[in-house]
Amino acid sequence: MEHGPINRRSFLVGGLKAGAGLGLGAQLAGRAFSVGRLAVGGADQPAGPSVKAEPLPPPSFSRYVSRPDLTPVSVSLSATPELLALGPKPGYIFCAPKNPLAANPGRELLHGPFPAGATPGLMILDTSGELVWFKPLPRENEVPFNFRVQTYKGKPTLTWFQGSVVYAHGVGHYVLADNTYKQVGQVLRTGYPCDLHEFILTPEGTALHTAYDDSSLQYQDMAAFIGHAQEVDVATNDLIFDWASYPEVGLGLSYVQPRGGYYDYFHINSIDLWPGPERDLLVSSRNTSAVYLVDRQTKRIRWRFGGKRSDFSMGPGSRSFFQHDARSLADGSGLSVFDDASPPCPEKWASGKVVSLDMSSMSAALRHRYLHTDGEMNTPSQGNCQLLASGGHVVGWGFQPYFSVYAPSPEGVLGARLILDGRFPDGAASYRSFLFDWKGDPPGSEMALVVRPAGATGRLKAWVSWNGATEVAAWRVNGGLSATSLKPLITVPKIGFETVIDFVAKGASHFDADAFDATGRFLGRTAQATIS
Repeated sequence: MEHGPINRRSFLVGGLKAGAGLGLGAQLAGRAFSVGRLAVGGADQPAGPSVKAEPLPPPSFSRYVSRPDLTPVSVSLSATPELLALGPKPGYIFCAPKNPLAANPGRELLHGPFPAGATPGLMILDTSGELVWFKPLPRENEVPFNFRVQTYKGKPTLTWFQGSVVYAHGVGHYVLADNTYKQVGQVLRTGYPCDLHEFILTPEGTALHTAYDDSSLQYQDMAAFIGHAQEVDVATNDLIFDWASYPEVGLGLSYVQPRGGYYDYFHINSIDLWPGPERDLLVSSRNTSAVYLVDRQTKRIRWRFGGKRSDFSMGPGSRSFFQHDARSLADGSGLSVFDDASPPCPEKWASGKVVSLDMSSMSAALRHRYLHTDGEMNTPSQGNCQLLASGGHVVGWGFQPYFSVYAPSPEGVLGARLILDGRFPDGAASYRSFLFDWKGDPPGSEMALVVRPAGATGRLKAWVSWNGATEVAAWRVNGGLSATSLKPLITVPKIGFETVIDFVAKGASHFDADAFDATGRFLGRTAQATIS
């Protein structure tokens, strides 16, 4: 069955078939949610420049003469000058556009097929939308998830999940790579297969990750999935801590019903450390629409945020529905979530939220809410809400092909200016999207140079790139009559992932290109090339 592009404003989650997306396989129960009156919209945003319309759909994929092996999805961006408020170098966008066909083989897709000609993989982009680094995964049926920067052994480290998707959870492993893009570690299954939803490195050299047990619990003659929050020593792959959702959270607290021969009653989708020496865990459960604080020592639940048995009185707009990416605020005053707002909740549109928690009165109050453009976005699964050091936020729209950056929110204002909005082609989406500082120092083998005639003018054209390099500011083309007689011909500023240089050959037939940083420091040299 074929489907056209999704109309996000008329998209009905209830119409999705089992397995069409992560966390969409269960039929929703008849129990309705309740929520206080909420008045949040464009009027609740501070005055100033803001992206008012989403970007136009980009081409299906990008093609590079110097790297014909790389065909990532294209990205279109809309941005305002407010982006400069994040600093002179606002950082890089980290995402992992994936193929829904690989995630759901043989199933109906309302998302549309992955863009023809494009390759799923790990992507780093600059804030103009230009590619910085792309890594296709080695096997066709592997799906990339949760690509981001973390700290391991005191150094910035790339981490991601790669594997397959079975019944809306992952079966694979986690990878750690350094700033040269070389793998420096991995985490494999620890009792249960590693799941795609979460992988968080801690200062102690451990990792928190999600796992699923699909064999220990039966419900109505079918498998009932138990969610696990695990902590593992990254260096040894030894299991340090394991918390199981059942029986601590009963099946009756779920808002979904069995579907397709299995019951994913809990659906764990994020883990975070709550501030304090106790190292208690903040655990998000999509299918109970609740976030739990789990006591590290007793493995009992200290409090529930949302769901059927919330320990907090929920102020207007503070509740979330089938949420993802629950994160504790550093001062312990609350949490942030991506609220998917899936039916049958009373809110129509998904959003990123920051919620204050008053532990003395056990009450929750909405502090900030981040909507997309005109406020209308249906996002039935996935997504994230990242707090930036500047006070701004990044919202990844999960199932939908968008990611957004918001300026810092003034105190007492629910919204914030949307200062960057990015879009993948229809049929591509990233589980989460992030903005991080990054300094990539890839090996020289990732440098590439192609030289061809520039028509009948007698001039030549060079295409040069260095996949993953962040410090290149200029390229210099060298040429000569032989491989040993190369001299500088032209120096130009680096423009985009692949810089195109038109130049006069001056009789040269052998060429290479040198990369320099903004101070003029030599960074590397390509292999030699001849006119092709």
